Formats: sequence, structure tokens, C-alpha cells
Amino acid sequence: MSGIAATSTTPALWLPAEALGCYEGDVQLRSWLTTPGLLTERVRAATGAAFRLEVFAEDARHGEHRRAIVLGTRTAPWIYAETTIPDETLARHPWLGRMGEVSLGETLAAHGGVTRSGFAYARLTADVPLVARARACGGDAAAALWVRRSEFSLQGALLTVQEVFLPGIGRAGLEAVAAAPTGARPVP
Repeated sequence: MSGIAATSTTPALWLPAEALGCYEGDVQLRSWLTTPGLLTERVRAATGAAFRLEVFAEDARHGEHRRAIVLGTRTAPWIYAETTIPDETLARHPWLGRMGEVSLGETLAAHGGVTRSGFAYARLTADVPLVARARACGGDAAAALWVRRSEFSLQGALLTVQEVFLPGIGRAGLEAVAAAPTGARPVP
């Protein structure tokens, strides 16, 4: 797997959830951005048999373990997410470095004792390294993409997640699911 470049130092205007409605008028996208539970569960429910979770990159350097995944359908990425785990956290919880093809949220839920901060949101342009990496996993050339970030505390050990919402979220790649003759399909 390829490595993940260091986090950008580009300043961004990070917004609290309460301000998101002032900046994003697309109700469907805003509902994805403010999903309170596990995004993996929502994507899985929306995509059914077309669900895909792929580890895009993983490496350890600069005092941290970094992991990037893509969530979506087999044919279209919906979310690109990067997890940053400081070496101190990894030393206390080495299993975090061995999640495999399971999402961070599902892994943490299985271990318990986890709290999550509130979300902060930013609309970042394509020249920000995080967005450039998200686009490299299959997102299109959108001028700017919404990102949400939060911190998890696992028995006092911290880790950070940044989730990039790609343009096809909730729509792209569902053609095969819609054509399948299997009863009602969940609405994304």
C-alpha cells in the first residue's frame, strides 16, 4: 500500500455543526455530513450488496500511524477517510494498527470505552493535500469538497479522523442496486 503524506498546514475555516446549514444548501449532502452514528453503517444500508470498504493506504512515520480508507459502492467512492493514530495511542492499543478491512468506527464500537468529540466542518479546495488524496482514490475534479473531522478518546488515548465527502455520495454507483430484483432498497 502506498504511504500517506503529512497533514497540510494550510489554514482552513473549520465550522461547528450549528453553522453548517449557513454554508451548505444541499439538504441530502448536509444529512450525510451530519450523520451522528457510524457512516459505515449508513453507507452499507444505502448500498446493500454494492457496498465497498477498501483500505487505500496505511503507513507509520513521523510519530503516528496513518490509515486511509474509501467507502462507497464497488464502482463509486462516496467517502475518503483518514485516521491518524499517535504512537502513544498505538502503544497503548496496538490492535488499532491491525484493523484490516474493518472500519475504525466498527472496531472502536467492538472495544467499548470510546468517546467522540463534536464534528468540525470545512470546505477545502483541491490544492489541500487531504482533498488531493481523496480525489486520487477515484473522486472527480470538484473544486472544493466538504470535510468533517473529529477526535476519538479510547480510555484517554486520542486519535483523529478526517472524512472527505465525495461528489457522488448517496447517488453514484447505485445503478446495479436499483436494477436488482430484491424488494425495497433503503433510501440513501
